[in-house]
Amino acid sequence: MSDTSFGQMMTTEKKEIKQSVQINDSYYIKKWSQSKAPERFAGWNWAAFILSPFWFSYRRMFGWASLYFLVLLVYSFADSFIPYVQYVTGIEDASVRVIGWLFVIAALHLISGAYGNALYAKKIKKSILAKRNQKPDRAQVPLFSQSGASIISAIVAPLVIVIFAFYPFIISAEWEYSPGFPKGAFVYLDEYGAPDTPWELEQDPEYYLFSSSLMLFYENKEPIGRGGLEIEMYKVDGEGGRELILERSETFFRSSTVNIPLLDTGHADISAGDYEVDVYVEEELQDTATFTMVSPHS
Repeated sequence: MSDTSFGQMMTTEKKEIKQSVQINDSYYIKKWSQSKAPERFAGWNWAAFILSPFWFSYRRMFGWASLYFLVLLVYSFADSFIPYVQYVTGIEDASVRVIGWLFVIAALHLISGAYGNALYAKKIKKSILAKRNQKPDRAQVPLFSQSGASIISAIVAPLVIVIFAFYPFIISAEWEYSPGFPKGAFVYLDEYGAPDTPWELEQDPEYYLFSSSLMLFYENKEPIGRGGLEIEMYKVDGEGGRELILERSETFFRSSTVNIPLLDTGHADISAGDYEVDVYVEEELQDTATFTMVSPHS
């Protein structure tokens, strides 16, 4: 009997199907009767389209309601890779991530609306067969064996699922994939904090005078160790000449990453113009960071 199609059951067991559906049974009977294969497609369902996870829970299809939120959780993990993809491809449109979320949510609701009736037919068939084949000494789990629909289930089930998915969703949303920083030197403002990803590093940034402290971020190919690090900061004139305004040495670093302060943007030696910062390791020039200071009134 397990091989019986739902179309056949619509003829031979219509009463049992109505008892299983209960609320709004005439709508579903009509939709399933009009379809040649109701377990594959049985017309459009607006309730399933608009209220997808709540409709599934209302009709006690808790597995599909859970799958709805699982897809969102999985996509939140995939979304963490989008900034890296944009960095690699050079796409800077900030709306890409929003569009991605809208596309996934729209796809879930469209699929629910298009196949909700068919999925419900499978659920009703499975419920009827389970009751028929139930062994006398084994009772079915009430949560999954109840017939009809439930407003309470429509509210409580999604809420329970969201509670369990909340923590992993937050962890996934806060995490952002980063391949690591490119080797080299970069200058940033202390007020913005140290960069966490390579796309937060600007190649030729512009900063306002009297805004914050200038910081140097440098990533070496290997741990610097006792080789020592030397920094020289120059102001560049219009003819390519350079005026040394800062020189300092650091003797020991345990890692390959250096993150140290340079000068305050309100320092007497800092004025509007172009600047270069040379970084030496073991007296060998490794990289030069460039930036521009501009007047806050410009």
